[in-house]
Amino acid sequence: MKLRFFDFEVTPDWWCCTFGDYENDTPYDESIKDTFVTVTSDMPNCRDLFVNLMKDNVCQVGYNIKKYDLIIANAVYQALTPQQICIISNMIINPKCKFDTQEHVRLQSFVYRKLNVHAYQDLLDDDGGSLKEKEAILGLSIMESNVPFDKPNLTDEEKNDIIRYNIHDVWACIYYYCKVRRPYIETKLQLGITFNIPESVCYKSTNATLAGIAFGAKKTTFVDEWESNVTLPGKIKDYIYDNLPSKLVDRVRCNPYVFNKGKASSKTVKETLFENELSFGNGGVHSVLTKNIYCESDDEWVLMNIDGASFYPSLLIYMNLLSRAIKEPDKYKEVFDVRMALKWKENKTPREIIDMASYKLALNTVFGASGNKYLALYDRYMCLACCRVGQLLLCALTNKLYKLCNGLKVIQTNTDGVLVYFRRKDLSLIEKAGKEWSDITNMQLEYEEVERTWQRDVNNYILVKKGGKVKNIGEWLMQDIYKLGYGTLGSLSFFASTKAALQYLLTGKDLAKSITENTNLHDFLAFCKKGPTFSRVVQRMSNGMEIDLHKCNRVMASKNTKLGKLYKVKMYKGNKSYTSMPRIPEHCRLMNDDVDSYDFAEIKRDLDYLWYVLYAADLLDIDWVPIGQAAKSTDLSIFRYE
Repeated sequence: MKLRFFDFEVTPDWWCCTFGDYENDTPYDESIKDTFVTVTSDMPNCRDLFVNLMKDNVCQVGYNIKKYDLIIANAVYQALTPQQICIISNMIINPKCKFDTQEHVRLQSFVYRKLNVHAYQDLLDDDGGSLKEKEAILGLSIMESNVPFDKPNLTDEEKNDIIRYNIHDVWACIYYYCKVRRPYIETKLQLGITFNIPESVCYKSTNATLAGIAFGAKKTTFVDEWESNVTLPGKIKDYIYDNLPSKLVDRVRCNPYVFNKGKASSKTVKETLFENELSFGNGGVHSVLTKNIYCESDDEWVLMNIDGASFYPSLLIYMNLLSRAIKEPDKYKEVFDVRMALKWKENKTPREIIDMASYKLALNTVFGASGNKYLALYDRYMCLACCRVGQLLLCALTNKLYKLCNGLKVIQTNTDGVLVYFRRKDLSLIEKAGKEWSDITNMQLEYEEVERTWQRDVNNYILVKKGGKVKNIGEWLMQDIYKLGYGTLGSLSFFASTKAALQYLLTGKDLAKSITENTNLHDFLAFCKKGPTFSRVVQRMSNGMEIDLHKCNRVMASKNTKLGKLYKVKMYKGNKSYTSMPRIPEHCRLMNDDVDSYDFAEIKRDLDYLWYVLYAADLLDIDWVPIGQAAKSTDLSIFRYE
């Protein structure tokens, strides 16, 4: 199905909407803008032109279109005036204004009506943030229109400026789709083929909605919805109580709900076990032996990840914790079996790789979706039970390993596995205990040797796996903007420094050498934005002058000392309150045009290379705690850049 991207801009007495068609494998550079069509409210027969473009047998694509553009599209379809459409737009953006005038009250119902089109895909589904944030992170131009969108009686020049801005946003959506979101959407479509779900339904649905359709979930009310005492399945009850303190098991198993302003949550249960402080929460169990760990394998000792294979789907199946809204639970097990068979198969075909991704999407989404009261899969008790049973099972195994193997250290536990350090000669004991756990649970474990790790905390660490592959978790030394496997973007945060810091840890390469050899301008930039509680953003120059900026900006460290930092501004108790954007240099050069439009040879003259070196050194300014043999054989001062 052809994709038609569209986006609205609305002012008090004028609107425009740009459409851009895109088919896979079509080039998506800026030349595609020449094919776009823009409809404006001052065109003759503008409604008919607009409706024809919206009603074609295509998939309409945009960013946040479910909550804005499709609503505005319906208002145009209903032949409302530009002034009325502006009122509807204002009520979408600011619901508090819905009683401002009688016309606001009269038009309120239109705020909840979307135009019925053949198919649509909202690029915001299973994602977050604004389109402008995506543009900034991807290195596109984030220059705003010079025209205030609340300005009436626009001149032709002002209208053209808004149209230019509108065209750019449509192109940015296409770019974002091609660079980031396409695998996510294609996996949804493949899931539709697998489960015989219409293509139009796949496009408009989130992962969670599709998973419910795939497994035949029906919205159901359960009498134990708010039950917080979890009953352990009989086949694992003795194993858990035999390997964990009974009081801890009962505290986790029966942790009550706490209600605050109608919202339910459970307090985090904390306990010290196997020399770790564990935190049992509704998101899983987490612990670390200590902060700032360095540990490495050698001939005598080994670091090993022990993970539950397809952990949450396995819990749902083998612990009978699948959402009871699914009326054909055997179907879930059938898909699981096919997916696991493909996972272990060597030399997979391209089709099998795609199938495996769609099966994984459907299987993994069910657990989280069962905790969302707005979805067909909703079954709060089973969601809670799955989380707590999984936590206790992993901790029971971990505690058994700790007691079984003399000198074993638990480096960390996480939602689906554990990282342990033990004597190589004890591997047979580890595997024997793992087999016992698997025999009792019917769930499989995966073992992966790790050469070494730098672990700041459970959310930020580097693993060098056997064979040299590096796994980088968290924002500490993030290397790029892409979140592999999620089809979303991370942040943009001075990668020249984080890349140099990682290379220093891995190879000892000098920070200054790494940074000065880097010629990728994108790596020298950071993205910063204001939150909803702040009214504006300013750059305060060294002479005290303030320059108003847009809410989203990119910056680099400049040698120009006349330039200043960026601040978020809000009123607090009648006075202006300034908050510096976090982790940015004292002297910021704005880089809000398309990054590829800059000449690096020119820009490098202004780059404050020293700032990036010092920033990287600061990332490495850690007092590492050596674990095991590393305490005897490794001089950890080599990991701190002096």
